[in-house]
Amino acid sequence: MIVPSLLPRIALLLMLTAPALAGERPPAHAVDLPAPETAARLERCLAASGFDVTRKATPGAEIRIIASRGQDVRALLVSPRSPLASVVEWGADAGEPHAPGTPDDLGACIDRGGAPAGVLTGEKFVVCLRAVRDGREIRFSGLLIGAEGTIVSTGHDLERVEAVSVRLRDGRTVPGTIGRRDPLRDLSRIDLSEPVPGFPLVGRVRDRLAPDEPVYSLGCAEGGELRLREGRVGEIPRVSGGMPLWEVRMETIPGSSGGPAFDAAGNLAGLVKGRFRGTKDRGYLIPVGTILDFLGTVKRGD
Repeated sequence: MIVPSLLPRIALLLMLTAPALAGERPPAHAVDLPAPETAARLERCLAASGFDVTRKATPGAEIRIIASRGQDVRALLVSPRSPLASVVEWGADAGEPHAPGTPDDLGACIDRGGAPAGVLTGEKFVVCLRAVRDGREIRFSGLLIGAEGTIVSTGHDLERVEAVSVRLRDGRTVPGTIGRRDPLRDLSRIDLSEPVPGFPLVGRVRDRLAPDEPVYSLGCAEGGELRLREGRVGEIPRVSGGMPLWEVRMETIPGSSGGPAFDAAGNLAGLVKGRFRGTKDRGYLIPVGTILDFLGTVKRGD
């Protein structure tokens, strides 16, 4: 039995949708995660809604998940598609005549159901940013801080850019102005014309991380959807251009640069800088100390 966690009820439309009609088979849901990680996230998401979750043995490499809450039974089958990808099936062909939801529900559960509650409380402070430079559109992420309507993000690709479009978590799109860009630290400060509550930095930062410690990043995918990625801290910090960076074993998706990374308690651990060239699962974080030093020398409106 998996003890229910304190995760908020994210994507729990998964638990509320009506079962599929007998004999129907929803399309398999493709996931860009290894089968064991996909299964673990689904298990945590189900347990967060008060389900007792068990695994049933299968003759192959598939993972069968059975979740029960009284008379309510949910069944899913997670199968490997490749070493780094998997598919999820549910309903009658997955072993039980109950369907736990739609592909969108499953996707949200997998994307966000794998993180502790403290991490997920930070998602309301993540913004999706868009700018145009030399006729080319640039998409990246940022973190609202303080209460004035200030965003901290990365600074690469922003040379000669003055204005950005900011999409808030409530769905609004508002204009932003780049107050300062620091090429050495690869950081930028973006100001909004209206006050918007941000992440409280005081008492909520971690400037020292341990090797192999889990970290969680929140960033915007190319379509503007918020995506969560789980990773592990590398053995030692790296230095690039004289500035320290945390190396992490984490998938870094396009558009996630500038998005925050948190430790398991929801403390800010850094901002996503990017990924190592030629890899998909090796990324770098700008440490909190570098961010605080930048913010301490850059005043709003500079």
